[in-house]
Amino acid sequence: MRNRALGFVLLIAAGGCNDPLEEQALTAGSGEFAVGSDNYSGATSISLLDRDAEVSEDDWLSSKVKNPKLRTPLSDDVVFPTVSADPRILTTIERGLGVITRFDLDSGNVLGQLRTDDSPEDDDAAYHSNPQDVLFVSEESAWVSRWEPNPNADAEARERGNDLIEWNPKTWKRSDRRIDLSELDQQLEEQTFDMEGNATGTASATAYASPGALVPVGGAFAAVGITGITKSYSYAEGRLAIVDLERGRLVSTLKLEGLSNCGEIKPVPGETQSLIVACIGAYGDGGAKSGLLKVTVDDAGKAKIQHAFRKADHEDAANTNSNVASLGGNIVVAVAAGRIDPETMKPAEVDTLYRVDLASGEQEALWESEGAFVLGMPAFAASTGLLLVPDAGNPDQPLTGVQRFRVDDEREVDHDDFVEVAAETGLAARRVLAL
Repeated sequence: MRNRALGFVLLIAAGGCNDPLEEQALTAGSGEFAVGSDNYSGATSISLLDRDAEVSEDDWLSSKVKNPKLRTPLSDDVVFPTVSADPRILTTIERGLGVITRFDLDSGNVLGQLRTDDSPEDDDAAYHSNPQDVLFVSEESAWVSRWEPNPNADAEARERGNDLIEWNPKTWKRSDRRIDLSELDQQLEEQTFDMEGNATGTASATAYASPGALVPVGGAFAAVGITGITKSYSYAEGRLAIVDLERGRLVSTLKLEGLSNCGEIKPVPGETQSLIVACIGAYGDGGAKSGLLKVTVDDAGKAKIQHAFRKADHEDAANTNSNVASLGGNIVVAVAAGRIDPETMKPAEVDTLYRVDLASGEQEALWESEGAFVLGMPAFAASTGLLLVPDAGNPDQPLTGVQRFRVDDEREVDHDDFVEVAAETGLAARRVLAL
């Protein structure tokens, strides 16, 4: 394991160029799914699963060895793109310090790294753009959503954040093109508190657009999930942005009335101009502003809501507001998060995975985990009908792997088995990407 990791570090130092060090790269991998596992404390592992969702490369990448000169792409808060651009290339996004890395599965080579801001890499106090997603448009164009606005009002445009920026996957250089989303910022009144937590009144605050996930929706258009969040974690009214990546501009905005915190969006299999929007609402609000939407985008880049499942309209329904995957048509799976007892720090309610029909509003419980906040980001492969859901189990009886489900032609879902992933690392699976 150490020899493989050492080759990985040396190759990163080579910067993805034609260098003899490439001979010491990671081993070649094969798989139809990538599973990201971590411990929320800087240790990360990525494993590959085959077409049947059996492990083909366990712990294929890891963060056990650090590089003193360049940032490892597998340190803290490492995620995958919402949409995989190439089944033979794995892309990772290291949000904390802003690094995008691409790996060639056939050879094990690191293709390159991109920093999403110009801040000193070893300066934790500097501005870091917190990239959320990357969407590949062509061999020479890709766009990154940067969640964090730069607090320096005098920062040059390329360092302002709260935007989308373009870069070239061939040259690994940023272009000058940027889509500023600050016009989607909103002002709101939020509660203020004293040092003891007592309410003292209200104050005006800016809810920044803080773009999240990116989904292509036909032609040059892409949908952008908008978080709409203040520095104190209050949320403005939900928004969905449509951008034209060919012209590099914002095309339209869809207001999501009665909903908030809508940064998570997902593609719909077989429908190139549709997407799913998950609005999480605010933690502890009981789902008052949470919901799931199916949205369509026309040829002019105008979005409209086709179906909506708002928790506020279904008093007795589960609050299925996050970790969503579309199964096609109007059917999604989503997680209703559990709850931790603040005194015992044990699960008072457990996470539950639901099948949700956005047209009828019907919910069906598919799986109960043994813990709270342990069911992660799922992935569905329409070609095989396999749905994989990360499950970390209970803190007293942790799991390391994913629950495997089979989806039939009617989009009915049946639990199949638990697939153990990266068990030797002890890291919990958090997210899955269908390559």
